[in-house]
Amino acid sequence: MLIGAVFGVGVATAAAGFAGYSMFGKGRAESAVAPQHCYEVAVENPVEPKDEKRIAGTVIGALVGGAVGKDVGDSGVTTAAGAAVGAIAGNQAQKKVQENRTVTATESRCDPTK
Repeated sequence: MLIGAVFGVGVATAAAGFAGYSMFGKGRAESAVAPQHCYEVAVENPVEPKDEKRIAGTVIGALVGGAVGKDVGDSGVTTAAGAAVGAIAGNQAQKKVQENRTVTATESRCDPTK
């Protein structure tokens, strides 16, 4: 019986606290909020690259550079030189493309009104 009485007092106290917070807390919190002017802003965020090491650009550049080098000199030296130059060019081209990739998102911003 004592346990039931203690439990009942605890439940009643919790319910009264919640009711008091609901009644008195909301009115004060809502009146304390300053008026604001809210608007939408377009923000550009950079896209994380999927190929951080730029392997695809390097390989494609090496293949194209090697093919061009073989056509120019028709020897192993020109093929290797073309592949090396193409690999560097492909890597740098992919780097430039990845740096310029962005995604436009809309954000809400609010300023206090005076």
